[in-house]
Amino acid sequence: MGKYLQAKEVVENSFWIVERKGTKVGTLRRNTEGYVFYENTSRTETVLDNLDNFRFEKQKQKNNVNASTNGYPTNVDTVYNEQLLDNVAVYTKTANSQQYFVAGYWGILFPHGWRPSFCPRLKTLQGYPYIGPFTNEADMYLAMKRRVQEDEKNIKFTSARSDTGMGTRQ
Repeated sequence: MGKYLQAKEVVENSFWIVERKGTKVGTLRRNTEGYVFYENTSRTETVLDNLDNFRFEKQKQKNNVNASTNGYPTNVDTVYNEQLLDNVAVYTKTANSQQYFVAGYWGILFPHGWRPSFCPRLKTLQGYPYIGPFTNEADMYLAMKRRVQEDEKNIKFTSARSDTGMGTRQ
């Protein structure tokens, strides 16, 4: 097994990914009997008496506290130059930046279809059709799904009308 394997915590106090020199070599899990090490190369499980060969690394806590502007989330800790532009909350990421971003979740219609976007550049919204803003990802995806369904219905209706000759006037 080798000495001093790095055990990176995945599930607090019960499951770790084990690496040697940055390469994954196995997993370590806690069970009722103690600890079980699964080694990838030999595909064997070993019940361990002690954990002397492991150095443990705690799971990093995710800090998702970002600033918000006008009730919409942003992807930065601090917003600068925030303002309402055509009823859309815009901001810059640094005090001297000229590049504006829009707060919230958006659905943007690119040439290849609707795509989700979180805090896109204002310039992007000015160049493409969009829906939004939304305060959360779930609402954005629901609105995009509805919009795709509406678009498909409109395409079918338009093509059905033109097939029957009802869609054109002379």
